[in-house]
Amino acid sequence: MIELIIDSTPLQIPGSKRKPDFVRIKCLIGFKKKDGSGYSLAEGIIDTGAYISVIPKGLSDIIEKEIMGRDRMKGLNLRDECAIPVDVGKTICVLFDKSGNTSGDAEIFCYFANSNEVPVIIGFADIMTKFKINIDYPNRKAFLD
Repeated sequence: MIELIIDSTPLQIPGSKRKPDFVRIKCLIGFKKKDGSGYSLAEGIIDTGAYISVIPKGLSDIIEKEIMGRDRMKGLNLRDECAIPVDVGKTICVLFDKSGNTSGDAEIFCYFANSNEVPVIIGFADIMTKFKINIDYPNRKAFLD
């Protein structure tokens, strides 16, 4: 079991007095460094709508990776001018929590963004498909099993 992080802040909706929680489920993740000195650690957003994981340029520059091609990543806005150029490839990562529980190394396909304007996104391909995600928001508990 790997404990997840529930990150929430009130979201102001224009024209509304309600402030629903803006919730992100996050996980600690380590990527094998290319210099062999261990792992580069980050906090990644678990995105149930993302098939492929995304790694920002600064992190991508220091981790072990294999580039297989180039593409353009699109999100909610499908216009070409809103697409982000990415390298497509593989890397090795491990999910973990503050208590020391780990997933073990996993080789994953991912997008290596050519910008730091994207967060680390943990998508489903090769990693989240291996776990059962448990979220108990009222009790502020979430974990991977």
